[in-house]
Amino acid sequence: MKKFLSLVLTLFVSGVVFAAQPQENKENSMFEPSHHNQQKMKQEFDKIAKELNITEEQKQKMNEMMKADMSKKRELRQQIREKMDAVDEELMKETIDMNEINKLAAEIQQINAEISKINIESKLKVRSVLSFEQYTKMEQNRKQMMGKFKRDMSDKQDNSDKDKKAQDVKKQKK
Repeated sequence: MKKFLSLVLTLFVSGVVFAAQPQENKENSMFEPSHHNQQKMKQEFDKIAKELNITEEQKQKMNEMMKADMSKKRELRQQIREKMDAVDEELMKETIDMNEINKLAAEIQQINAEISKINIESKLKVRSVLSFEQYTKMEQNRKQMMGKFKRDMSDKQDNSDKDKKAQDVKKQKK
């Protein structure tokens, strides 16, 4: 039963992540920042680099590492999309093959583990390029930005919920 619940949770979370992608160019939009977002990310990185006194050499090394790691993760995420498509196909069959579903879920979990490993290795690489002070300040900035992002997403969800409630009230009045 625990395996089944774990499978269902994994599939649900994966489905939510992929469903959250913007609709235009869905194949790459989540993993390929738009031109506007790339510029914004570069500006933010340059701002942080200036605050932390990161040298051009450090910037270059970090940029090269991030590009290589992003490329690896992009390929792995494509594999996850393909596995999720296979799960969807299996679920559309009249008789579901739970062995196939479990196999695909295990493969998705393995790929996610590889992505997590790459993320940790990336942090280690960045840590090796920066001084202790630079790295700790950068992590503090990252945590603040993530907190702001989560608050912004929560606000958007709250506004969306309010809009839905308002629409429901309008429908009830009719």
